[in-house]
Order: sequence, then structure tokens, then C-alpha cells
Amino acid sequence: AVVSTQSTGKNCQKQPLTHRERRKLGLQTLKEGEVLFKDLVQIHKLWCEYITQIGCRNEDIARADLHGCFLTVTKTMCPPLLRKSGIVAMESLNTFTIVDQNDKVHVLPKKGNVFSFTVNDEVVNIFGNNFLFRPGERIMKKITKQKMISI
Repeated sequence: AVVSTQSTGKNCQKQPLTHRERRKLGLQTLKEGEVLFKDLVQIHKLWCEYITQIGCRNEDIARADLHGCFLTVTKTMCPPLLRKSGIVAMESLNTFTIVDQNDKVHVLPKKGNVFSFTVNDEVVNIFGNNFLFRPGERIMKKITKQKMISI
């Protein structure tokens, strides 16, 4: 979101919203009923096409955009989160926001959790501790040779 502000001269400059302004407007949160599971199914289908095009190598999956992915929590230190699953609607620095089949919104912390999803009938596990980046930063970073993903 960009807001235009008048400068002292004749030109109009566009400045992005600050994090505080985005938070105040509620742009970084999803509320119950805002996004429905049936709406995200189409995004999931697009994501499946996208992930098959980029491949199943560790580096490719580590850099992949996970919006639209059907994630399941497979290991966690917090028992109520175990086996929660849904389609990723939002991803932030520390969390995945998913919508489950009952249209409930769940915010899942990345830290300390292991998530899984399937690609071409293969189960892929991703370790949340290694995904503690903003999605745009993770896509741009060079991946180090640490264990990020297991297939």
C-alpha cells in the first residue's frame, strides 16, 4: 500500500506506509470470515502448478513462495498445534497464517515447528527455524548448506 503525500514543491511523492500504519489499518492480520477455504482452493491449485514447475530440489523449495501451500504441522513443542492443517493465506517473519477447512484462521509460529506438504506425491518436511525470514527476503537469500528440508 502506497500513500501519496504532497511535498513542498510542485511534485507529488509516493511514500510507502510504515509498519505502524499498516498494523493500525489491519493490513497484517486476517480475521475470521475474511478469507474462506473455498476461495483459497483456487490459489492452492495455482501453487501446485507453480511448485511442479520450479522443481523439488532443496534449494528450489527453500526459495519457493508458500502462499497457497496446504501445510500441516507435523512436529511441535505446543501440543494444541499438532496436526493443524490448512492453506497458507499469509506468511510473515515469524508466522504462517493458515485457513483450515472449517474457515478458521490459525496463526502458526515457525520457530520450533516442523511443517509438511506434498509435492508430486512426495511428502516434504520444512523446519520452521530455518524459515525465520520474511518471504521476500528468503527468496532473495543464498541458501546455505544446512538441513532445511527433508524429502
